[in-house]
Amino acid sequence: MLDNRLTMVYNLIPQGILCDVGTDHAKLPVFCVKSKKAPFAYATDVNEGPLEAAKKNIASHRLEGKITTLLSDGFDAIPEPCFEVTDCFVLAGMGGELIESILKRRKTDKYIVLQPMSAVLELCGFLSKNGYKTLKRSYCRDGDKLYTAMLVKYDGKKRTPLYYIATERNEDFYAYLEREKARTQKAIAGIEMGKNPDTSKIEELKELLEIIKGELSI
Repeated sequence: MLDNRLTMVYNLIPQGILCDVGTDHAKLPVFCVKSKKAPFAYATDVNEGPLEAAKKNIASHRLEGKITTLLSDGFDAIPEPCFEVTDCFVLAGMGGELIESILKRRKTDKYIVLQPMSAVLELCGFLSKNGYKTLKRSYCRDGDKLYTAMLVKYDGKKRTPLYYIATERNEDFYAYLEREKARTQKAIAGIEMGKNPDTSKIEELKELLEIIKGELSI
């Protein structure tokens, strides 16, 4: 079984061949193959240790013929034939900055599910300005933590950042917004207290705060 965070990610994945980037123990590709959402999957990681753990988990489910492991830093070392047949890439459980760097190094117009652990707003801004359309965005609570994930696809059209577009509005979404509101207010106060406050950053955060407040009032 998957935890709430990975279940949220799983629910965003369309039917087809999956490539889980930064797979760790390969829990997601195993579940996708066993549930028949994916007829075949690739499980990649940048380090040998997690990849060995992934191989053991795959073997324990007798899925060696259905899931192939690959050592790769992001998309970099995924062979072109594997890259081309993949229908959906998953980048989950990593920082938004890392996700952005992976997407910059090798483009794809396949479906991508992203689940950033940090720099979420910065990632949303990057996606909008660099031709990625957000098709769906979800939120969940896992223990005392709140997470978000999104299904995106590259179409080349640059957009004004719309941070909460295609959002699934539920109680976890509003709890997430309340947390972001508190964080943004704290960030503004912290900058304003500095000796040489960055006025442009303050204005940027204030604009974001108004967007969050507007979403909370819907």
